[in-house]
Amino acid sequence: MAEIATINQSISQFSNVLAESEVGCLVQIYPTDDGPCGLWELDRESLTLGRAKDCDIQLDDDSVSREHAVIRHDLDGYTIKDLGSTNGTWVNDKRVDSAELTAGDRVRCGSQIMKFLSADHIELQYHETVYKMTTTDGLTNAHNKRYMLDVLERSIARARHCHRPVSLIMMDIDFFKQVNDTHGHLAGDEVLQEFSRRVKEVIDDHHVFSRYGGEEFSLIVDEGSVEDSQSLGKRINEVIQSRPFETNVGPVAVTVSLGLAWTDGSEPMEPQDLIARSDEKLYEAKRGGRNRIVW
Repeated sequence: MAEIATINQSISQFSNVLAESEVGCLVQIYPTDDGPCGLWELDRESLTLGRAKDCDIQLDDDSVSREHAVIRHDLDGYTIKDLGSTNGTWVNDKRVDSAELTAGDRVRCGSQIMKFLSADHIELQYHETVYKMTTTDGLTNAHNKRYMLDVLERSIARARHCHRPVSLIMMDIDFFKQVNDTHGHLAGDEVLQEFSRRVKEVIDDHHVFSRYGGEEFSLIVDEGSVEDSQSLGKRINEVIQSRPFETNVGPVAVTVSLGLAWTDGSEPMEPQDLIARSDEKLYEAKRGGRNRIVW
């Protein structure tokens, strides 16, 4: 399978580093294609992160300051400190001046997101990180399209056998291109992250929330009635518009359009059929003025 090949390739690429490392590492998880494209050993007492070529960890991104942050290592562990960067240093989605790092922490400098791996059981942490990258969107921490399609296929099969409904909600952030064009891609990334956080506030663990692509997201609901899915879509619409999104350029008003479709398994149905139905309802919501759900 492609996922397994990606994991094996990534492990092979960095196997010597992982096998010999007695220090922590940073693994780049966003932006990336398939598997990590950056791994850095934190093998000095002090390492700088930034856009400048003389930084120990160079992050070639305009959203990263020339000297963005520094990671220091002593007997107590690792600490990251912001160096007065323009867009800030973030640990687990919280902006920090200085913070201790623990295994699994997400470190963000500008648009670059990395995961901190501690020296203990580092190869196991790396395996887990790379595997998660095959099912999870690195920016928003929602599931990715690949995972969504796999779950949807299984959910439709269960609906066929058990004669219970499975619903799919497709969502598209309204006028997202204007956010990027007006405020920049970093603000756009922050909107996508906050959108994901707000949706997760109103859904349950058994719902499958995914970033389908760009500013489009999906939600699979295969437990509960169609009425439950309708109510859930309304709550998502409300929580998104309830207050502006905070970004590096200030608050940005955001709304979302949603399309809901479902099947009870009584007719032949493939994942792409249900996606097409939900997309059709989504476009109806957009044609009807956006900031609404249609089913």
